[in-house]
Amino acid sequence: MAKYQREATQYPGVFWLTIQGIRTLYIRYKRPGTYKTIEEKLGSEKNWTASQGNGERIRRIDGGRSNAEKREFREAAKLAEESRQTIDRLWEAYLESKGSSLKGLVTDKNRYELHLKDSFGQKTPEELTPPDLDRLRLELLKDHSNGTVRNVLELLRRIINFGVSQQLCPSLNWTIKLPKPDPDSERIEVLTDEQFQKLHEIWASYHDRHIAHLHQFIGWSGSRPSEVLKLLWVDVDLTQRFYIKRNTKSGKSLTFPMSDKLYSILQQQRELLDSCPEAMRTSSFVFPGPAGGQRKLHSYIRHFRPIRNHAGIPEDYRPNYCLRDTVASRLLSSGATLDEVAYQLGHSPGSPMTRRYARFLQSAHREIADRTQRVMDRMLTTNIAENNSDIGSF
Repeated sequence: MAKYQREATQYPGVFWLTIQGIRTLYIRYKRPGTYKTIEEKLGSEKNWTASQGNGERIRRIDGGRSNAEKREFREAAKLAEESRQTIDRLWEAYLESKGSSLKGLVTDKNRYELHLKDSFGQKTPEELTPPDLDRLRLELLKDHSNGTVRNVLELLRRIINFGVSQQLCPSLNWTIKLPKPDPDSERIEVLTDEQFQKLHEIWASYHDRHIAHLHQFIGWSGSRPSEVLKLLWVDVDLTQRFYIKRNTKSGKSLTFPMSDKLYSILQQQRELLDSCPEAMRTSSFVFPGPAGGQRKLHSYIRHFRPIRNHAGIPEDYRPNYCLRDTVASRLLSSGATLDEVAYQLGHSPGSPMTRRYARFLQSAHREIADRTQRVMDRMLTTNIAENNSDIGSF
């Protein structure tokens, strides 16, 4: 008994094939200019009629893809899609390459998720156009500062440059232009004596003592919040009185001596933690969150606003810069050098951030000149008194 049976239809090249009781429609054809006969399966009689099969046969003779060609096309399309280096894929490769060593990792991730992923994530660099970036820039400027727009575009440029350097994508034939830096980003926010005194009063009475201690530490050390938030007890030596900032923005781990004030703040924080629930008491972080892990930056900023307002600090002063700027300006005004200030703030010597404070050198130099005069005047006054004493003895 035959395993299959052919059954012709009224249409040439269209026939039914019955295999183990299942009736399936097939077509046979040759394309113009070829000698190769193509025989293909269309489907069961539930889905096809002989008339439909004839129409499909005519379409394929006229150039429609055969089943094999369709498979090849799908495979080629899949391969092309898998090798298509979208901004999303470049971003993932960038993160994998940089790992945890990437400075500002959390901030970069937030910028990408909020501002780049939806608009550009599925595009390749070649598909981007200058008008695309203009639209992004104008949209961001509705609710964000010029500095934020600049940082978002710089992140996009960084991702694409990484792709080019790794030969994952071709370079752009146009330039991603960044907005000019906001002049306000260069401003220096220095607290007055009265504001700092009031701030000290707020610290002493603020209800969240962890936040008060954290804010005090920043105010008295000039540290970045990120450095203080990730400070570990293993890097604090209360006996020898020094602490270590690991993996700072400069990429280095820096050791600092502990002033009496910082020593007092850290002692109070240790005592406070010893009276807390186990998660915080046993945490490796000096200023942990309620669950014992690293406290998030946004929680610090959320507390700063009422502290700032109660202390009479202007609302446009940034949570961290006003404290760091105050430390820097007071150090320079008291005679410290730019390199000494750079050391205290964790800047690289001669960095643009440190050079912002150069204006305070003038008052420092004035103080040195005045001090010189006082020293010399004292010598002159002493000589006059001695001379008068000598004259009186004759």
